[in-house]
Amino acid sequence: MRIAFFSPLPPQTSGIADYSAELLPELARHLEIELIIEDGFRPARELADRFPVHEIAAFPGLAGAGRFDCVLYHLGNNRDYHAAIYRTVLDYPGVVVLHEFVLHHLVRDLTLFAGDPAAYVRELRYAYGLSGEAMARRCLETGVPLDPWAYPLFERVVDRSRGLIVHNRTTERRVLASRPLARLARVPHHLSLRGVSGLAADTANAADAADRQAARAALGIPPEAYVVATFGFLTAAKRPGVLLRAFARFRREAPHARLLLVGEVSPHFDFASLATPDLMAGVSVTGRLELAGFLSYMAAADLAVNLRHPSAGETSGTLIRLLGMGKPVVVSNTGAFAEVPDGCCAKVDVGDGEEDLLLAYLQRLAADEPLRRQMGDNARRHVATHHSLAASARAYADFLHATVATGAAPFRALPPLAPYPPEDLLSDLVRDLAADLSDLGLTEADDDLLAPFAAALVDLDLDLAAS
Repeated sequence: MRIAFFSPLPPQTSGIADYSAELLPELARHLEIELIIEDGFRPARELADRFPVHEIAAFPGLAGAGRFDCVLYHLGNNRDYHAAIYRTVLDYPGVVVLHEFVLHHLVRDLTLFAGDPAAYVRELRYAYGLSGEAMARRCLETGVPLDPWAYPLFERVVDRSRGLIVHNRTTERRVLASRPLARLARVPHHLSLRGVSGLAADTANAADAADRQAARAALGIPPEAYVVATFGFLTAAKRPGVLLRAFARFRREAPHARLLLVGEVSPHFDFASLATPDLMAGVSVTGRLELAGFLSYMAAADLAVNLRHPSAGETSGTLIRLLGMGKPVVVSNTGAFAEVPDGCCAKVDVGDGEEDLLLAYLQRLAADEPLRRQMGDNARRHVATHHSLAASARAYADFLHATVATGAAPFRALPPLAPYPPEDLLSDLVRDLAADLSDLGLTEADDDLLAPFAAALVDLDLDLAAS
């Protein structure tokens, strides 16, 4: 079976690009794959030499000639890498790997920020009905942006797909809450330790093979230092303020401790205003690194911290690597991070007490090396069992084969949201109520708070009027 494979690819600096580069050789054991890339881009030589490569401008002709049995799209929320993929999904339905359920930023960039506010309103109307339209118009009138996590805007992609692949139960539940009949497979994010010297790409013994002291010597880290590290593209969602404050308090009693922020700081995040001298003692920021350097810092760390809130439903490839290397990790108790078994990591609840609980974990884990080792051993076993690259590729191939065999086609589970006449005051009332509740901070997850309003609408027959 021949597959058209859409994804960012190295040397593009994207986690999804790295993910796809790791997946492709294993997936090629099951499928005939051809790469579809942005016009003018050339993927890394190791991929270009192995797979046929076509620019996206040529894809319509190839698809029209029946060259491919199915199309596989890797979709994320970044317009730099996914704008062309998003547009193609809508025109040429295939199987979409939804790496995160929040696509609002991508859709907003392609509509509102591209100078087409009417298209932005249409997308909110399509996905969320009258209340979505009302919120979009209010956004345009006031200049106050909508909360992307409350209005994720994945619905049109789901409706235009032959099937979906997701990596975790969080994204699965969120998609099915809006599209309960979506055809969906959950394939855990694979582990790859490609680039670690002497390791196979799918090994469960990375921590044993990686020499921590050798890594520290190469990186100039004192052997006696207690090293806490966080990894990846640094944004406000990774809770750097919480981490810096907790670490500053911890370092007062452990002056030999060091905190490494390993990776690039987002240009859209004002890290400088946070990085005050009292919070930066013992803290280093590496900037962007190639994979080998990134993994060396992982090997050198005693403890990793991977906080994330709000979460867009993503599974962190960095977290899977850390767990696969047998590193003890502290994560936020939210989204896909909360799905990691308790014995494999320590979990911090978001909100009140977050900083204090993180400090308590830093203190306890620094004092208890056997506990760190046990957490790492548990994590390594879990990842070896549930996140193997070979199993991931097989699951992809099985779902693609089943999609083609059953002739699965896109469909919209809900009826079209038809226009309503201006004098329809009952529909206006329902719309305005939904918008006001959203202004108060309620979301569709607030079932207990929404139930009385829903009951009142039903009692008044307004649910029938609005539909």
